[in-house]
Amino acid sequence: MNGRGIVAVSILAAWGIGLGALAQRELSRTDVERLAEAAIRVSPVTGYSLIERDGRHVGFSSLTTDTVPAGLQVTDYAVTDDASAPGGRRVHQLVVHASRSLLLRSLTVRDGASSSSVTVVDDSVLRVVRQRDGGADTTRLTFRPPLLVPFLVPTVVALGPSPSPGDSYRWDVFDPATLQVRSTNVRIRAESTLIVVDSAAWDAGARRWRGVHADTVTAWHVVDASNAAGGIDAWVDETGQLVATTGTRGRERRTAYEIAFENWRSGASASDGSSTSAGPVRGSALSRLAVRVAGLPLDRLQVTSDWQRVSGDTIRVAPTPLRPGVSGYWLPPQRDHRARFAHELQVEPFIEVESPVLVAAAKKLRAREPDPLTTARTLARWVADSILEDPTPTPPSAAAAYRSRAGQAAHRVNLWVALARASGIPARPVLGMLATEEGLTPHPWAEAWVAGAWTPVDLQRGVVPADASHLRLLIGSPTLLPELDRLLSRATLSVLDRQRP
Repeated sequence: MNGRGIVAVSILAAWGIGLGALAQRELSRTDVERLAEAAIRVSPVTGYSLIERDGRHVGFSSLTTDTVPAGLQVTDYAVTDDASAPGGRRVHQLVVHASRSLLLRSLTVRDGASSSSVTVVDDSVLRVVRQRDGGADTTRLTFRPPLLVPFLVPTVVALGPSPSPGDSYRWDVFDPATLQVRSTNVRIRAESTLIVVDSAAWDAGARRWRGVHADTVTAWHVVDASNAAGGIDAWVDETGQLVATTGTRGRERRTAYEIAFENWRSGASASDGSSTSAGPVRGSALSRLAVRVAGLPLDRLQVTSDWQRVSGDTIRVAPTPLRPGVSGYWLPPQRDHRARFAHELQVEPFIEVESPVLVAAAKKLRAREPDPLTTARTLARWVADSILEDPTPTPPSAAAAYRSRAGQAAHRVNLWVALARASGIPARPVLGMLATEEGLTPHPWAEAWVAGAWTPVDLQRGVVPADASHLRLLIGSPTLLPELDRLLSRATLSVLDRQRP
């Protein structure tokens, strides 16, 4: 071997030794050392969240992290509607003092009329003091260090080295709800981009606060692998802040303070533009609907269609029977058909028509069916049955909804449109008002060119055509819902007639 070869071998050997040492160092690090590294990345911050139950805005919460001389102080404060509590509202406050390595040192918790305090008295013993009407009782609990509190676990995961879906972690935690020590085995279920509204403005017409600016953040879904009741279920971003959580208080979503607190305090709707609705919304299955409109520029909206007629200030919706087999094309379509409907077959933001996964799914679901109407119905039933309701405010990506099998109305609409276009069916998202038992509510759905007309598609029920409870106002992406909301804030809509089938 010549001199150059010896030098090359020496360099490779040194490189291998360095990698080995680095790997050994990584493997030999203790849990406390890993926690200390994560703690360095924690910044003082306050985040506000709205609390929802069954689609209703029932309270607000704040989570504040402060640096103190001995480490960190984290304060979780929440107020929720509770008919059984004095004044109809329940107050929860948890103050946690943690070391510079995020280890629990002490905490106090107040939930309604009860309160408790917890102190770590040595490396493996907790003293728990619970206040009762007749005084206080004290118990001691043993634990295996390190010990965390549950809501800090997602922060530790996010601020650790290169979090990735599939990673799992084991920690012992002290649960303030049960005042017990338990082991938790969490894993990262998914990684996604979430939408967080970070500022709001007052809408005098609607008399509520609305989101005016939203940011997108990378976040990880951290869940308790055992699916235990009351276990961890949270989305956490790159800075370690919670974006959304599901727990005993309900579903919490981080948003602007005014939307989280002021809208709840005043009883206004908490719609912030980051999602289409707080929960699944279903129409009333009507055969006919008439709505009088004041304050909307009907001449500038896409109101007139084969299903809708405008007479003065009144919009009438009355679906007509479809004629299968008369769409004017078969699947897969010919080149002239694709040229005629190029816009309604193209790729758009969040409608990833050319995604290999969606193309394969569309082909499998169509199963060589040549009739567009039959295929549209097959796709609609599959989307309605397969996409579980998830209020997490993720961008309405068709590909992401297909992978996660979860989302909201906007996710179902974009996924169906992508599958329809991939099958060769011209399709487009639309926006308007959905007539429910409670009244009219903004809602997105889809339309397909089948049976010789633009036909509405109900992705909540999986029905083609949709019934008369769908009143179209705009043609366009579900991301235009805030614009529709703005228009509606200056308008009045009154139902004049509604008839069930």
